Amino acid sequence: MNKLIIALFCVLLVPIYAGAAIPEGNSIKTLSCTDMKPFQDVSPLNFGTIRSAGAQRSKDGKKIEVFLSNGDFTVAQMANDMVLPLKNKEDFILVLTFLNGPNPVIDGAYSPKAGYGKPFWSYVAVRVLSSPKGNTVSFGVNDGESTITGVSADKISGTFKVLRKNGAKVMAEASGAFNVPLTTK
Repeated sequence: MNKLIIALFCVLLVPIYAGAAIPEGNSIKTLSCTDMKPFQDVSPLNFGTIRSAGAQRSKDGKKIEVFLSNGDFTVAQMANDMVLPLKNKEDFILVLTFLNGPNPVIDGAYSPKAGYGKPFWSYVAVRVLSSPKGNTVSFGVNDGESTITGVSADKISGTFKVLRKNGAKVMAEASGAFNVPLTTK
């Protein structure tokens, strides 16, 4: 009888510890890249359902990475760019990076045009399983904007619509919204 009660108690606790519900407001509206083979190898991706979402801030606060994925991953797994947690070609992890030069990341508009090391710079990469160990595909965005509408000690929210253009032709694009828990590494 005691074993049955313990087993029932453990079953009841599983949903509590399996992971917190993702806050509403996470979506990817556009995710495309027409000229990079690793991305093409797994396209089209199903970005209609976001199952994992989170963000990680550097200790000095000068970098925040936002993660959106259709797979079931922890923030630590999504943040690890050396060992990708992807198990099948349908899974992806979108990584939206915010940097603010020598200052901490704050609310505001971030542009891919700002450039490395400059204030209010953002870029996008997508992690996909197009080889046995996976690839991180930098979209090389050079137009658009990512906006942080709220950042606190434990949450970040905003929108993004960034693209890489070659003249008037759009070669890569990512757009959507995020409202995710924020941790510090």
